[in-house]
Amino acid sequence: MKEVNLTVGRRDGTGRGTGRRLRQAGEVPGIVYGPETKPIPVKVVYQKLYRVMHGIPLNTIINLDIEGESGVSRKVLIREIQKDPVTGSLLHLDFHHIPLDKPITLTVPIKTVGIPIGVKNFGGIVEHIRREIDISCLPTDIPGEIEVDISELNIGASLHVSDLKLENVTVLTNPTRTLVTVVAPTVVKSEAEAAAEAVAEGEAAEGEEGAEGAEGAEGKEAAEDKAEKGEEKKKKKEEGGGKKH
Repeated sequence: MKEVNLTVGRRDGTGRGTGRRLRQAGEVPGIVYGPETKPIPVKVVYQKLYRVMHGIPLNTIINLDIEGESGVSRKVLIREIQKDPVTGSLLHLDFHHIPLDKPITLTVPIKTVGIPIGVKNFGGIVEHIRREIDISCLPTDIPGEIEVDISELNIGASLHVSDLKLENVTVLTNPTRTLVTVVAPTVVKSEAEAAAEAVAEGEAAEGEEGAEGAEGAEGKEAAEDKAEKGEEKKKKKEEGGGKKH
């Protein structure tokens, strides 16, 4: 794995006031610590840090030199970055001194390559469920990122943590977790199609109402005819009874 070099200075004083003054001067306060290292307050020029770390993974090993300690270089990882929630500016850095002969745990990003069959042939959509996983390995085996080929995924297919094949690395993330899946495309209707469907639904509704109205009118007419026939029958009966007397 690629390593980078960074030189920092010792920091005099701690607390919010000291940190504020350093940031106003273009420096970022930090701390170096580890299982075999007593905490050392440090400071680093922001522009220098940006030039060294821009565009590389945060799990990159840093050969850290502290000014005034000639011949002493520590291999560290940036374990935590504190940022201002409003401005996003750097507030503090934690540099973790790592022994090279002991496994460490860290988070590594997942990078997908290839165009899935479900996307290329059927217009599917790739959904990234998880973009990083937790691993354990020796510092010398730390991968900058884990590359996975998703070109064979069809619609409905998924890639899980258990599908990863990694050397010299122990995956700590639950193997059943999904990393990537390909889903069916969402059907988006055009305005013309939506308008045509609305018109068709309206005509159908009017047709049903018309049919119900016609049935209602026919029913009313039938009822009226039946009543008239009943009256006529009753009248004839009464007339017939009168003739017998």
